[in-house]
Amino acid sequence: MLQYIALSHPWGPGPEYFCTDRKNINEYEVNISFEKLPKTFRNAVTATRKLGLQYLWIDSLCIIQGDDGDFAQEALRMEDVYSSAYCTLAASSAKNPNDGFLVPRKDNKFLTFHMNGFPVYVSRFMDDFEKHVLQGPLSKRGWVMQERALARRTIFFTDRQTYFECGEGVRCETLAKMEK
Repeated sequence: MLQYIALSHPWGPGPEYFCTDRKNINEYEVNISFEKLPKTFRNAVTATRKLGLQYLWIDSLCIIQGDDGDFAQEALRMEDVYSSAYCTLAASSAKNPNDGFLVPRKDNKFLTFHMNGFPVYVSRFMDDFEKHVLQGPLSKRGWVMQERALARRTIFFTDRQTYFECGEGVRCETLAKMEK
């Protein structure tokens, strides 16, 4: 079975999006230069490779955009795309494709002390899935609710920390399990 990662990302202010259309499809079928990709897409490629997978599905690249595109037929396949993905990466704090999601964290300072000779690290900020993810910039995009509901597992990258959601619930980077 083919394993792949799906990306949930903001398209940003238009009208110029980095996407596949009838003008560039022949070029993109041969090669898409990594350097030309928006930062969010480059981060997704990097994360996909770090997770040990080769394939990445990005809606704006895998669906031909424009009036003469194939969105009408591909939109019917979204359930299969997201529910069959090994994992979905969500660029939750990104406002546009050039923001990326593998970025330094805000207030990522940890309090450090020693207990019985071992270092103990305590996060200085509280986990807030509601604020960081559900009210984050990505959640303002229309298709995000569907992408989240259909995904078997999602890694939400925020500017504060990373969250992981699967059928067992939501956990944050500090390993706390979020309450429902």
